Amino acid sequence: MIREMTAADIPAGLRLCRAARWNQTERDWHTFLTAAPHGALVAEENGVVTGSVATMPYGPFTWVSMVLVDPNARGKGVGTRLLERGLALVPSDITARLDATPAGEVLYRQLGFLAEYRLARWFREPLSRRTRAGGARPLERADWPSIREVDLLAFGASRLKLLERLAREAPEYAWVLEHEAGGLRGFLFGRHGHVREHLGPLVADEHDSARDLLETCLASQPDRAIFIDVPDDQVTWRDALSRAGFAMERPFLRMYRGSLTAPGNPSSIFAIAGPEFG
Repeated sequence: MIREMTAADIPAGLRLCRAARWNQTERDWHTFLTAAPHGALVAEENGVVTGSVATMPYGPFTWVSMVLVDPNARGKGVGTRLLERGLALVPSDITARLDATPAGEVLYRQLGFLAEYRLARWFREPLSRRTRAGGARPLERADWPSIREVDLLAFGASRLKLLERLAREAPEYAWVLEHEAGGLRGFLFGRHGHVREHLGPLVADEHDSARDLLETCLASQPDRAIFIDVPDDQVTWRDALSRAGFAMERPFLRMYRGSLTAPGNPSSIFAIAGPEFG
Protein backbone atom coordinates (compact mmCIF):
# COMPACT_ATOMS: atom_id res chain seq x y z
CA MET A 1 0.00 0.00 0.00
CA ILE A 2 1.16 3.52 -0.81
CA ARG A 3 -0.26 6.40 1.22
CA GLU A 4 0.49 9.96 2.27
CA MET A 5 3.30 10.44 4.72
CA THR A 6 2.44 12.17 8.00
CA ALA A 7 4.49 13.45 10.92
CA ALA A 8 3.86 10.12 12.65
CA ASP A 9 5.91 8.45 9.89
CA ILE A 10 9.04 10.54 10.45
CA PRO A 11 10.68 7.92 12.71
CA ALA A 12 10.19 5.40 9.89
CA GLY A 13 11.65 7.88 7.41
CA LEU A 14 14.68 8.29 9.65
CA ARG A 15 15.03 4.52 9.86
CA LEU A 16 15.14 4.37 6.06
CA CYS A 17 17.74 7.17 6.01
CA ARG A 18 19.93 5.38 8.53
CA ALA A 19 19.69 2.10 6.57
CA ALA A 20 20.84 3.95 3.44
CA ARG A 21 23.51 5.88 5.40
CA TRP A 22 21.97 9.16 4.33
CA ASN A 23 22.52 12.41 6.19
CA GLN A 24 18.96 13.71 6.73
CA THR A 25 17.55 14.60 10.13
CA GLU A 26 14.09 14.84 11.64
CA ARG A 27 14.00 18.54 10.76
CA ASP A 28 14.57 17.74 7.09
CA TRP A 29 11.51 15.47 7.05
CA HIS A 30 9.48 18.20 8.76
CA THR A 31 10.57 20.60 6.02
CA PHE A 32 9.06 18.38 3.33
CA LEU A 33 5.81 17.88 5.22
CA THR A 34 5.49 21.61 5.91
CA ALA A 35 6.27 22.74 2.36
CA ALA A 36 3.91 20.18 0.79
CA PRO A 37 1.59 18.54 3.38
CA HIS A 38 0.27 16.12 0.74
CA GLY A 39 3.53 15.83 -1.21
CA ALA A 40 5.31 12.94 0.52
CA LEU A 41 4.36 9.28 0.32
CA VAL A 42 5.33 6.04 2.04
CA ALA A 43 4.96 2.42 1.04
CA GLU A 44 3.62 0.19 3.77
CA GLU A 45 3.48 -3.58 4.11
CA ASN A 46 1.85 -5.31 7.07
CA GLY A 47 1.90 -2.07 8.98
CA VAL A 48 5.63 -1.45 8.40
CA VAL A 49 6.89 1.45 6.27
CA THR A 50 9.13 0.04 3.55
CA GLY A 51 9.82 3.08 1.36
CA SER A 52 9.38 6.80 0.83
CA VAL A 53 9.33 9.61 -1.73
CA ALA A 54 9.01 13.37 -1.19
CA THR A 55 8.32 16.40 -3.35
CA MET A 56 9.19 20.05 -2.79
CA PRO A 57 7.27 22.64 -4.87
CA TYR A 58 9.35 25.56 -6.15
CA GLY A 59 6.91 27.35 -8.44
CA PRO A 60 8.02 26.57 -12.03
CA PHE A 61 9.39 23.18 -10.99
CA THR A 62 8.98 20.56 -8.27
CA TRP A 63 11.91 18.81 -6.64
CA VAL A 64 11.59 15.03 -6.25
CA SER A 65 13.71 13.28 -3.65
CA MET A 66 13.96 10.92 -0.68
CA VAL A 67 13.30 7.84 -2.83
CA LEU A 68 14.24 5.27 -0.19
CA VAL A 69 13.47 1.58 0.12
CA ASP A 70 14.07 -0.67 3.11
CA PRO A 71 16.90 -3.11 2.29
CA ASN A 72 14.58 -6.04 3.03
CA ALA A 73 12.04 -4.77 0.47
CA ARG A 74 14.38 -4.09 -2.42
CA GLY A 75 13.97 -5.89 -5.71
CA LYS A 76 10.19 -5.92 -5.43
CA GLY A 77 9.44 -2.77 -7.41
CA VAL A 78 8.67 -0.67 -4.32
CA GLY A 79 10.94 2.19 -5.37
CA THR A 80 9.53 2.31 -8.91
CA ARG A 81 5.93 2.40 -7.68
CA LEU A 82 6.75 5.10 -5.15
CA LEU A 83 8.54 7.21 -7.74
CA GLU A 84 5.67 6.88 -10.24
CA ARG A 85 3.15 7.89 -7.58
CA GLY A 86 5.38 10.75 -6.48
CA LEU A 87 5.69 12.03 -10.05
CA ALA A 88 1.91 11.87 -10.35
CA LEU A 89 1.78 14.55 -7.64
CA VAL A 90 3.64 16.96 -9.93
CA PRO A 91 1.17 19.00 -12.04
CA SER A 92 1.36 18.29 -15.77
CA ASP A 93 2.51 21.83 -16.55
CA ILE A 94 5.28 21.78 -13.94
CA THR A 95 8.80 20.44 -14.54
CA ALA A 96 10.07 17.67 -12.27
CA ARG A 97 13.72 17.94 -11.24
CA LEU A 98 15.96 15.75 -9.11
CA ASP A 99 19.54 14.75 -8.35
CA ALA A 100 20.04 11.10 -9.22
CA THR A 101 22.51 8.62 -7.82
CA PRO A 102 24.19 6.37 -10.40
CA ALA A 103 21.90 3.54 -9.27
CA GLY A 104 18.78 5.64 -9.83
CA GLU A 105 19.84 7.26 -13.08
CA VAL A 106 18.79 4.29 -15.23
CA LEU A 107 15.28 4.29 -13.79
CA TYR A 108 14.89 8.04 -14.14
CA ARG A 109 15.90 7.88 -17.81
CA GLN A 110 13.31 5.17 -18.37
CA LEU A 111 10.71 7.53 -16.92
CA GLY A 112 11.63 10.32 -19.34
CA PHE A 113 14.19 12.32 -17.35
CA LEU A 114 17.00 14.10 -19.19
CA ALA A 115 20.42 15.14 -17.91
CA GLU A 116 21.22 18.71 -16.86
CA TYR A 117 24.70 18.52 -15.31
CA ARG A 118 26.79 16.34 -13.08
CA LEU A 119 27.70 16.96 -9.45
CA ALA A 120 29.73 15.26 -6.79
CA ARG A 121 29.64 15.09 -3.01
CA TRP A 122 32.86 16.15 -1.33
CA PHE A 123 33.75 15.69 2.33
CA ARG A 124 36.32 16.89 4.82
CA GLU A 125 37.26 15.60 8.25
CA PRO A 126 37.57 17.99 11.21
CA LEU A 127 40.80 19.95 11.42
CA SER A 128 42.89 20.32 14.55
CA ARG A 129 43.99 23.81 13.51
CA ARG A 130 42.26 27.00 12.46
CA THR A 131 42.42 27.93 8.80
CA ARG A 132 42.63 31.28 7.02
CA ALA A 133 39.43 33.34 7.22
CA GLY A 134 38.06 35.01 4.11
CA GLY A 135 36.33 38.36 3.84
CA ALA A 136 32.73 37.28 4.39
CA ARG A 137 30.56 38.39 7.31
CA PRO A 138 27.64 36.82 9.18
CA LEU A 139 24.18 37.16 7.66
CA GLU A 140 22.10 40.12 8.81
CA ARG A 141 18.35 40.65 8.55
CA ALA A 142 18.83 43.46 6.02
CA ASP A 143 20.51 41.00 3.60
CA TRP A 144 17.35 38.99 2.84
CA PRO A 145 16.02 41.04 -0.11
CA SER A 146 19.38 40.77 -1.88
CA ILE A 147 19.69 37.07 -1.06
CA ARG A 148 16.26 36.37 -2.48
CA GLU A 149 17.12 38.19 -5.72
CA VAL A 150 20.52 36.54 -6.17
CA ASP A 151 19.20 33.08 -5.34
CA LEU A 152 16.23 33.42 -7.69
CA LEU A 153 18.58 34.10 -10.60
CA ALA A 154 20.91 31.23 -9.64
CA PHE A 155 18.37 28.54 -8.77
CA GLY A 156 15.56 29.50 -11.14
CA ALA A 157 12.89 29.72 -8.44
CA SER A 158 12.39 31.19 -5.00
CA ARG A 159 13.42 29.01 -2.06
CA LEU A 160 13.35 31.78 0.52
CA LYS A 161 11.51 29.71 3.14
CA LEU A 162 14.15 26.98 2.93
CA LEU A 163 16.99 29.51 3.25
CA GLU A 164 15.29 31.17 6.21
CA ARG A 165 15.00 27.78 7.90
CA LEU A 166 18.70 27.08 7.33
CA ALA A 167 19.70 30.46 8.75
CA ARG A 168 17.45 30.00 11.75
CA GLU A 169 18.60 26.48 12.61
CA ALA A 170 22.31 26.79 11.72
CA PRO A 171 23.24 30.49 11.95
CA GLU A 172 26.93 29.62 12.24
CA TYR A 173 26.84 28.60 8.55
CA ALA A 174 25.00 31.70 7.25
CA TRP A 175 27.47 34.10 5.60
CA VAL A 176 27.39 36.81 2.95
CA LEU A 177 30.06 38.55 0.90
CA GLU A 178 29.62 42.12 -0.32
CA HIS A 179 31.14 44.26 -3.05
CA GLU A 180 33.24 47.12 -1.71
CA ALA A 181 30.82 49.52 -3.38
CA GLY A 182 27.80 47.66 -2.00
CA GLY A 183 25.69 44.84 -3.32
CA LEU A 184 25.94 41.12 -2.74
CA ARG A 185 28.70 39.03 -4.29
CA GLY A 186 27.47 35.78 -2.79
CA PHE A 187 26.10 33.85 0.16
CA LEU A 188 26.51 30.55 1.96
CA PHE A 189 24.13 28.54 4.15
CA GLY A 190 24.41 25.14 5.82
CA ARG A 191 22.61 22.73 8.10
CA HIS A 192 23.20 20.07 10.70
CA GLY A 193 23.25 16.48 9.49
CA HIS A 194 23.25 13.02 11.03
CA VAL A 195 26.59 11.96 9.55
CA ARG A 196 28.25 15.32 8.83
CA GLU A 197 27.38 18.99 8.66
CA HIS A 198 26.20 19.99 5.18
CA LEU A 199 27.30 23.28 3.58
CA GLY A 200 25.16 24.73 0.79
CA PRO A 201 23.74 26.38 -1.08
CA LEU A 202 26.76 28.48 -1.96
CA VAL A 203 26.00 31.04 -4.67
CA ALA A 204 28.60 33.55 -5.83
CA ASP A 205 29.57 35.80 -8.72
CA GLU A 206 32.94 34.09 -9.19
CA HIS A 207 35.32 31.50 -7.80
CA ASP A 208 37.21 33.93 -5.53
CA SER A 209 33.95 34.99 -3.87
CA ALA A 210 32.96 31.38 -3.27
CA ARG A 211 36.40 30.70 -1.77
CA ASP A 212 36.10 33.67 0.59
CA LEU A 213 32.69 32.49 1.81
CA LEU A 214 33.83 28.92 2.36
CA GLU A 215 37.13 29.86 4.02
CA THR A 216 35.38 32.21 6.43
CA CYS A 217 32.85 29.56 7.38
CA LEU A 218 35.43 26.79 7.79
CA ALA A 219 37.73 29.03 9.85
CA SER A 220 34.88 29.64 12.27
CA GLN A 221 34.08 25.93 12.63
CA PRO A 222 37.33 23.97 12.11
CA ASP A 223 36.24 21.03 14.25
CA ARG A 224 33.24 20.05 12.10
CA ALA A 225 33.09 17.17 9.62
CA ILE A 226 31.65 18.59 6.40
CA PHE A 227 29.74 17.53 3.27
CA ILE A 228 29.44 19.85 0.27
CA ASP A 229 27.81 18.99 -3.10
CA VAL A 230 29.49 20.70 -6.06
CA PRO A 231 28.78 20.89 -9.83
CA ASP A 232 31.44 19.12 -11.84
CA ASP A 233 31.73 22.06 -14.26
CA GLN A 234 33.24 24.19 -11.49
CA VAL A 235 36.70 22.81 -12.21
CA THR A 236 38.74 25.59 -10.59
CA TRP A 237 36.50 25.43 -7.54
CA ARG A 238 36.93 21.67 -7.25
CA ASP A 239 40.70 22.14 -7.31
CA ALA A 240 40.36 24.66 -4.47
CA LEU A 241 38.35 22.15 -2.46
CA SER A 242 41.09 19.57 -2.89
CA ARG A 243 43.68 22.04 -1.62
CA ALA A 244 41.43 22.77 1.37
CA GLY A 245 41.46 19.11 2.36
CA PHE A 246 38.23 17.91 0.75
CA ALA A 247 37.94 14.61 -1.09
CA MET A 248 35.26 13.34 -3.47
CA GLU A 249 32.83 10.75 -2.12
CA ARG A 250 30.21 10.01 -4.80
CA PRO A 251 28.60 11.49 -7.94
CA PHE A 252 25.10 12.76 -8.72
CA LEU A 253 23.37 13.72 -11.94
CA ARG A 254 20.90 16.61 -11.99
CA MET A 255 17.97 15.64 -14.22
CA TYR A 256 14.61 17.00 -15.30
CA ARG A 257 11.38 15.88 -16.95
CA GLY A 258 9.21 18.33 -18.84
CA SER A 259 10.05 21.74 -20.24
CA LEU A 260 12.89 23.33 -18.31
CA THR A 261 11.82 26.96 -18.54
CA ALA A 262 13.55 28.09 -15.32
CA PRO A 263 16.97 26.40 -15.19
CA GLY A 264 18.62 29.18 -13.21
CA ASN A 265 22.28 30.00 -13.73
CA PRO A 266 24.45 26.97 -12.87
CA SER A 267 27.65 28.98 -13.41
CA SER A 268 26.90 30.90 -10.17
CA ILE A 269 26.21 27.74 -8.14
CA PHE A 270 29.29 26.53 -6.25
CA ALA A 271 27.35 24.21 -3.92
CA ILE A 272 23.75 23.04 -4.01
CA ALA A 273 21.44 22.85 -1.00
CA GLY A 274 21.69 19.06 -1.26
CA PRO A 275 20.19 16.42 -3.55
CA GLU A 276 17.04 16.40 -1.42
CA PHE A 277 16.41 20.16 -1.75
CA GLY A 278 18.07 21.18 -5.01
